[in-house]
Amino acid sequence: MCSPHTVSGITPGTDPARQPDLAESPEQTTPAAGAGHPPRAALPLAELRGQVIDLTHVLGPDWPVFTMYVDPPEVRRLASLEPDEYNAFELRVNEHVGTHIDAPRHFDDEGLSVDRIPAQDLIAPLCVVRIGERAQRDNITELGVDDLLGWERAHGRIPAGAFVAMETGWAPRLHQPGAFLNFDEAEGIFRFPGIAPETAAFLVEDRAVIGVGTDTTSLDTGTRPATPETHRVLLPAGRYGIECLAGLDQVPDSGSLIIVGAPRHRDGTGGQARVFALV
Repeated sequence: MCSPHTVSGITPGTDPARQPDLAESPEQTTPAAGAGHPPRAALPLAELRGQVIDLTHVLGPDWPVFTMYVDPPEVRRLASLEPDEYNAFELRVNEHVGTHIDAPRHFDDEGLSVDRIPAQDLIAPLCVVRIGERAQRDNITELGVDDLLGWERAHGRIPAGAFVAMETGWAPRLHQPGAFLNFDEAEGIFRFPGIAPETAAFLVEDRAVIGVGTDTTSLDTGTRPATPETHRVLLPAGRYGIECLAGLDQVPDSGSLIIVGAPRHRDGTGGQARVFALV
């Protein structure tokens, strides 16, 4: 989920991918090279024959939400084997709840909607940067450029077209009442880690990533609910985000692929996604 007070005003980003005209044919909707989509590193598919890790949380009516922003998911039974002879449910859920993708259009009216993100951009080398020990001590810490440079000293330069995920150890908190959003009533803030805006700018401008993700509820730290600057850097620049990732502790720091099963509802700003790591 994004910050609880997502606003409509958009700060122009770097090299934005623009929303194609809705009258265009599907063949015309893939952006040209340089239109917000970085050059791609070759994907080592032939070398990956191992484990598939599910990076997706199970979504249900008990999912923690910012109540001032969105209602909890609803699941309503429509039919049962008795007497209808089949089972069916109806879901009512905000695009930005559960493990989900933020499309560029979430923060840019002319950015790509979720149905127009090119399929090739949803498979990418996965780089996992871990700050769990620091996040345990300081719940509102942010992923910094120094964290990325430290990762590169160990694993080499982040490849162009990669997806960078921040792992903070936050995912298990989903099963602890109140711990995932971690609202501090005394100070009136949410205490969960995020990605610093300057780090987002570095990933876009200096490393040309295709997307960024986190195991927390927002790309931005919980202390910036009304000024989600990290969103404003990444999304108008044509990149996508994934929030509420699971299972990052089971994925190596480097050498795997992320596969994002993004939804394709027309003009969507995001939506629930089934996300995998191929190790």
